[in-house]
Amino acid sequence: MPAAPLIQIVPTDGEARVFIDCNRKADKPINRNLFGKFTEHLGRNIYNGMWAQILENTSFADWSFFSRVWTPEADRLRDPDIERHRSAYERGIAYRWLPYGSEDATYLIDWLNPYNSRTSQRITVSGSEAGIRQSTYLPAHRTLGYTASFHVRGQAESIRISLANESSGEVLAEAEITGLTDDWSDYTADLQLPADSLERGAPVEFRIGLPNRGQVWIDQVFLFPDDHISGFDPDVIQMLKESRLPLLRYPGGNFVSGYHWRDGIGPVDKRPVLPNPAWPIIEPNHVGTDEFIDFCRAVDCEPLICVNAGNGTPQEAADWVEYCNGGTDTPNGALRAEYGHPHPYNIRYWEIGNELYGRWQIGHCPPEEYAERYEAFRAAMLQVDPELLIIANGQSLEWNKPLGERKGKLVRSLSLHTLTGGGARREKDAEAVYLSLMGYIASYDNKLEELKAQAVPYNPDIKIAITEHQIMCGVPHLPTNATQAESLYLSGALHSAMRQGDLVEIFTHSALVNHGGGLKKEREVVYPAPVHWVSHLYGNLPEATLVHSVTSSPTFTAKIQSIMTGSNLPYVDALAAIGDNGLILLAQNRHPTEEIEITCELSNFDPANTAELQTIAGESYMSRNDWDSPNKVAIDTREIPIGGSNFKISLSPHSVNALMINQA
Repeated sequence: MPAAPLIQIVPTDGEARVFIDCNRKADKPINRNLFGKFTEHLGRNIYNGMWAQILENTSFADWSFFSRVWTPEADRLRDPDIERHRSAYERGIAYRWLPYGSEDATYLIDWLNPYNSRTSQRITVSGSEAGIRQSTYLPAHRTLGYTASFHVRGQAESIRISLANESSGEVLAEAEITGLTDDWSDYTADLQLPADSLERGAPVEFRIGLPNRGQVWIDQVFLFPDDHISGFDPDVIQMLKESRLPLLRYPGGNFVSGYHWRDGIGPVDKRPVLPNPAWPIIEPNHVGTDEFIDFCRAVDCEPLICVNAGNGTPQEAADWVEYCNGGTDTPNGALRAEYGHPHPYNIRYWEIGNELYGRWQIGHCPPEEYAERYEAFRAAMLQVDPELLIIANGQSLEWNKPLGERKGKLVRSLSLHTLTGGGARREKDAEAVYLSLMGYIASYDNKLEELKAQAVPYNPDIKIAITEHQIMCGVPHLPTNATQAESLYLSGALHSAMRQGDLVEIFTHSALVNHGGGLKKEREVVYPAPVHWVSHLYGNLPEATLVHSVTSSPTFTAKIQSIMTGSNLPYVDALAAIGDNGLILLAQNRHPTEEIEITCELSNFDPANTAELQTIAGESYMSRNDWDSPNKVAIDTREIPIGGSNFKISLSPHSVNALMINQA
């Protein structure tokens, strides 16, 4: 008779119980690569998110990059100045910029002789001071120093750069640049705010203009806080370091299926400004391969790159591998060195394509075509670096089947995206949606086991890489990735991944900043969404190995057809691990409103009299953090009595918990 599974969860009509036997262990410690994240060129995930540069439309791109400004969808841009921006465009000013000063000044989005890409901004002043301004926010709670850099040509006595309080108009810092010529030249200006001159989150205006008569063209205007780290937000880096982020996937996501990596290398101010291929926003290419690696090094995490298998080619992907991992004796390795990075990055994990099964994806194809595409990409990439750990674009049993039948011997690992709830947006009952989301996660082991069973005949050691995962309901009256529900949605899936042993090699939760669960950045202030604390809690677990546990749990029913339906689904999901520091019990209570008491029985472990209980809960599964209250949901830590090998603990409703028990 085969041995019982190491970790079991058993539905019961009785009380919740957890039995733990510390003598029966898994073969390996818990895999830290399960606690990764994903970032994409989408919304404010990278720009005005992890990237520290503050201004928008720095290249004065023309109206075609922002066509939604003139459509009925404009309200979705969440731009309170939309009418003023439309009026400014009629005066010849690029989107996101507004005029300031003398009304006699004239403006033009000029297509002739830009410094970079298509257009530059012309300013002509015939009398008193005038120019352009952008309403924005500064991280003045963190630093008072800022550096503006820009390119200018034209004839004027000087150009003035300033920061002003938007409410009062008071100039807080300014600098003047002289010596302008008819040729493009780059300039920098240091701007220092007086102490206590700006309240946290107060709006400011960045201004650039002419104090006197003249005409200039301006292009590529950047504003960085002086405390940036390799161009990135130091608060984002600090919070990720504190959560011990092990792995980061980049650059997409849907974006990657139209992304060409050469657009994102070389001098930042000379990179092409393009429409984002997947999302209705601009892509300035300020963040590319080298910046991504700089970020990973600052955070101390491992990179994972997804290549463009949508409208890209195998040769393009192979060249990207060579740029990252090749020596300086290779053409692309030499190019990397020319751009200031002589040492190879030695990136191990590479994913071939993103969601190519979906009609929304650039390069969408049937699974049979993807199988051929995968083989061609894989061969080209491995020819450059045979040590790569390649991940195929997997998903459902139906999608994976032709790949397995045709190229199964070549498939080491299959990706999986579990983005759930999009079909439930018209539902009215938040609790029913929440319970179905919890039911989906309660059955997550089954999904992983089905994928494994299908793949084992062609690769007995098949791996699964969960490279995107989040709630996708996306409406405020239902659980979303910004609510406490996401904390349980993530931790429950992590428990399933742990229970599956070596099957799941990677888990990169969606996403890093401002898209999906993770960190939020508003008005230049970074704060955590509830689910960030799950990444923090699990990422900081000491090295530990899973031990045998049997959890008996009361059950619930899931009823939302578009998410999951089923019965006898457990409210409690628990597993235990042992390490040098003692025993760890990870447990979640999925009940939406009620505390659940668990009776714990420990075998072959002598516990101390007290233990530390860390809980992530909030007041409701709908609880979320916001700019005014960034710690509504956080980790609550308290000491609780144990008093022997048999004890009871109470788990708050909708909670994620870690009980740390030292040896007596």
